[in-house]
Amino acid sequence: MVPKISIIFPVYNGEKYLRESINSILSQTFESFELILINDCSADGSQKIINEFAKRDKRIVLINNQKNLGLPKTLNKGLESAKGKYIARMDQDDISLEDRLKVQYNYLERHPNIFLIGSSAVVIDEAGRRMGVFEKYDNYKKIKKKLLKSNPIVHPSIMFRNKGELFYREKFKTSSEDYDLYLRLLSRGEKITNLPNFLIKYRIGRDSLCSTSKDQQFYFQKAKELYLQREKFGKDNYESVKPSLEKQEQQSFDKLNLNTRILTGFQDNQMRNVRKNIRLFFKNYGINKNQLIIYVLSFIPYSWTKFIKKFFV
Repeated sequence: MVPKISIIFPVYNGEKYLRESINSILSQTFESFELILINDCSADGSQKIINEFAKRDKRIVLINNQKNLGLPKTLNKGLESAKGKYIARMDQDDISLEDRLKVQYNYLERHPNIFLIGSSAVVIDEAGRRMGVFEKYDNYKKIKKKLLKSNPIVHPSIMFRNKGELFYREKFKTSSEDYDLYLRLLSRGEKITNLPNFLIKYRIGRDSLCSTSKDQQFYFQKAKELYLQREKFGKDNYESVKPSLEKQEQQSFDKLNLNTRILTGFQDNQMRNVRKNIRLFFKNYGINKNQLIIYVLSFIPYSWTKFIKKFFV
């Protein structure tokens, strides 16, 4: 049977809270759903946990990325696979309360003019202790005004209609992909609201507390700029969006650091590591002539390369 709801659930090194989070979905009072678990090349025990659950519940759909794609691309793979009438989001460290899917499904069934809903959330810390609440209200007109200033939607709490053509834009990083999505829906004339019901426990950890970087602010501002472009011209210039200066600086540092590791390894005759790092360099930054020469030289016996090294190190 075709499920009524598809739950998009990305996983990346999430073993700490993963069992609790998956259990909160499988224990829902509303049972007609598929749980799409997308493992984005986790390096911890996440895959083992996912496999354990998949053996026990046929509603689980597994997708394993062949390489790490990051959140927006991973979410889009889930959206491409979704078969349900509605799509819900879930994160690996949050908890859905048992009536979440039922409450949201019934609301969207009764309100065909609403495209997307979020909910109120109980905020918990890393140990699961209650820290406070995000209390929301159901008023799409006020939500629209607020979205033009900030993001009042708790991303892992959302459910929306599956039209088969709504995807995240992959240039938006650092938890801004959802904000851009909401503003694009507003540009289409869709209505967005929140439910006052507390339907999820939203976990805030150390990483979350440090999520107001200049990099994040840059992408939020870009999302607003593109919204205003659409309002004025009917379209935006998304293709011209470049990484923030902070991101560019980090990329330059990472490239320099990787290049240093290659040269140091070549000098110290650590050829296996040299080849590994050069392949990583090619993957991230494209083929470089000097790196290609070093890669070839790494296969030559050490005694033959003493003289040649003087020209590359």
